[in-house]
Amino acid sequence: MKPIFGIDITSDKNNETINGSEFITKTISKQKVEELESKQEKLDQTFNDSKLPLWVRIIKYICGIYALLMLIGIIKALPEVGSLDQTFRNAPFLIVSAVACGLIWVCLHFFAKKKEDHVLEEQNADLQMEEIDIDIQEMYDELNIPSDAASVDVLGFAYKVKRGEVCVQARPFETTVFFNFDLKIYATDEYLCLADLENVYSFKLAELKTIQTVNKRISVPSWNKEEEPTKGEFKKYKITVDDMGDVYFKTYHILEGEHDGETFGIYFPCYELDTFESLTGLMASE
Repeated sequence: MKPIFGIDITSDKNNETINGSEFITKTISKQKVEELESKQEKLDQTFNDSKLPLWVRIIKYICGIYALLMLIGIIKALPEVGSLDQTFRNAPFLIVSAVACGLIWVCLHFFAKKKEDHVLEEQNADLQMEEIDIDIQEMYDELNIPSDAASVDVLGFAYKVKRGEVCVQARPFETTVFFNFDLKIYATDEYLCLADLENVYSFKLAELKTIQTVNKRISVPSWNKEEEPTKGEFKKYKITVDDMGDVYFKTYHILEGEHDGETFGIYFPCYELDTFESLTGLMASE
């Protein structure tokens, strides 16, 4: 099976080509894409400029952790020691250093917030974001994306084909093997359509055969929805988020179809199942 939005590294480990080009029916102008990328790079630079230097952020982090650990230690020791005065007499250096680190953290936190507000206002970050939002809407209009098209996460990953089976592969410097594309989805009388900011991918509804369920815990590196993954409509999926921001869920699905004699699959997270079922008319396997 050919995973749409997957990257086949069976014969070329450096391959970056995403599967699915044969389903592209509309493409945005190259000029529009370059203009948007330029504005996004400028906005990214604005946010980078608004941060304290890396070495200062490291100091802030270390001071904050040290002060917090010392505070926890003092609180735990109080029942045995009896008073703060006695605690200070027992370990004056530790307490003084903890207070100093706490004050450093507070000062750096204040300066970080002040610098962020100043730089974002000076470089018109709000205006930059508004311009990007306008450009994105214009690109959707150029691709004729319906205004009521839903946003949906679709899974991509690098893989190798071994004995005819798709084997997901980890790639260097990535904390997860899957990554989640934020796409627009809608259906016409004949097609299920998925669109990013450059292309519309159209899949004939008549060629879509089944939705398979894979009961396997996987993770993605980001969360694309406005509502938090552990609240509201997503709470029932028991999604978790680790300290790195990676998002974990216990099940994913594969929308399978057949095109020109070849089986293909669109992989998507469990929380998108209702959308795919309603637009394709297919029901997922148990």
